[in-house]
Amino acid sequence: MLTLGNRVKSFVVSMERFKPHTFQASQGEGLFMSHSHEYDELTLILEGDGYYSSSEQNIKVAAGDLILIPSGLHHGFVCTKPWKGVSVHFLHDLLPVHCQYLFHEAESESQRIRSSHLDADDTRWVEISLFQLEKEWNSERKTIDSYNMMRIALETALLVFQRNIESAVPGADIRHGVIEEVLKEIHSSYHTRITVNELAARHFLSESNLRKKFTESVGVSPKQYIISLRLMEAKRLLQQTSKAIDSIASEVGFTSSSRFYEFFIQSTGVTPLEWRKQNQ
Repeated sequence: MLTLGNRVKSFVVSMERFKPHTFQASQGEGLFMSHSHEYDELTLILEGDGYYSSSEQNIKVAAGDLILIPSGLHHGFVCTKPWKGVSVHFLHDLLPVHCQYLFHEAESESQRIRSSHLDADDTRWVEISLFQLEKEWNSERKTIDSYNMMRIALETALLVFQRNIESAVPGADIRHGVIEEVLKEIHSSYHTRITVNELAARHFLSESNLRKKFTESVGVSPKQYIISLRLMEAKRLLQQTSKAIDSIASEVGFTSSSRFYEFFIQSTGVTPLEWRKQNQ
């Protein structure tokens, strides 16, 4: 995939449309399939039903279910009624940082399959999004516009997944409440002069109360989290583009290059230029 004249690794690894092909009997006795892979998987079931399983789970799935499987998780599936659907295999680390909050909870549950059930309208919306993603991914001529359309299509599917997971959790705890909303705001505006005081005020909390709840839920303070996101996006830009380092520092929200260098070296042990050489 090309972007601004530079080769960029696509976040999509593969896509697959599947129909029943594992049946042993006319009534539909399924054949169990078990595997793992070093990429994330998002699967939409369009017809039929069956089960997904891991070492800790056995989940019944049916038409309208959207399933998110983290990388590295050994899992299996069996279809008990002829099914069809679509799967996208992708590397979420290659997505821009503003998408990463969608994986915050998934990373804390890295040994679990997550699923949500969609109504007819949301199922159709996700199906259209994945169709557009597949169309752009199969295109022979990929440009920065193709990349952006693919990203938006996948992000749309993931947002629908996230919304339906949240609505399915009655009496959601703080992670699914204020802190989840704060995480969304941070990911969407990490590159601006966002402050913890502003975040707290928008959610009718004192700064100290928000800092305490956020740290308990996420494991680091809001300020540390913002800095880590800026560094994460800086690494992506260093690896995937040839933009000037000072330009990257400004783009991800650092008000001075010296502060960017200071935090970057603290995090990685090397300068941004050295990191770029090692990782391109």
